Amino acid sequence: MKLLKLLQSEEYKVIAENFFSLSLLQILVYVMPLITLPYLTRTLGVAKFGLVNFAIAFTTYFQILTDYGFALSAVKEISINREDITKVSTIFSSVMIIKGILTIISFVILITIVFSIQKFSTNSLLYLFAFGIIIGTTLSPTWFYQGMERMRYITILNVIANLIFLVTIFIFIKKPSDYIYMPLLYSIGPIITGIFSLWIIRTRFNVKFHIPPFEDIKETFKESTQFFLSRASVSIYTNSNSFFLGLFAGNTAVGYYSAAEKIYTAAQGLYGPLIQVIYPYMAKTKNKIFYRKILKYTLIFNTLFCGIILIMAPFIV
Repeated sequence: MKLLKLLQSEEYKVIAENFFSLSLLQILVYVMPLITLPYLTRTLGVAKFGLVNFAIAFTTYFQILTDYGFALSAVKEISINREDITKVSTIFSSVMIIKGILTIISFVILITIVFSIQKFSTNSLLYLFAFGIIIGTTLSPTWFYQGMERMRYITILNVIANLIFLVTIFIFIKKPSDYIYMPLLYSIGPIITGIFSLWIIRTRFNVKFHIPPFEDIKETFKESTQFFLSRASVSIYTNSNSFFLGLFAGNTAVGYYSAAEKIYTAAQGLYGPLIQVIYPYMAKTKNKIFYRKILKYTLIFNTLFCGIILIMAPFIV
């Protein structure tokens, strides 16, 4: 009750709204695998489904590179400077230029690997199509909306992207040989919504893309390097399971593992909305009192949740 009153106060109203928006998105992310997994594994077969997920796991490394820690550093800088549109425009432009360059570098690395290693070259088109996911994430400046604490826009766009993916799966995936189109279906939603999100940034927030001085770009890159190294070490560790399983155990093993992984990672993301809405607020205000209150309620919820999981584990498994 106290937490509810806290979030209803004028000071924390934006946090509550952003949390609600992201929670709705997280529910959709959780429900999606429950709808698509049975259909995909039955239509494509476990081996082809595993091959698709191996290709996506491979592109995850490039996603880590192109993100380059901006999910933290850019959010922080935009949150601190959000009232200064000129400064925000410079930060936005610098980040997009760096991400664009890193995307080009990533594509060069990808085609080099794909056409020089047999395991990849036998399905070269699949990996090239999978790179569309990287283009989509590059075009989707979630970090900007998070820093501005205006997650409603990006939530709506992400819901649209997920619905596009859901509809196109049932339209285009009809037989095992259609596995080649799966990366394109994963890509089309983020690319379309990414373009719209850039348009919203220009028209609603009046942020203008321009070529900043080289020193500004260099400083933005340097500032994010420490975040990149930190996140990369964790991301590579947590996202490598499907990739290495595909290298050493084959596509069928990846198929079975990926089906289970999609469900538990969706559940694992329950804390995502809370972290995303609190981080930009704390970066700007450094409100330690609010942090302690949220931490207390989070620990209570976490303890109860873990207890329920322990009790229900035999039935869940």
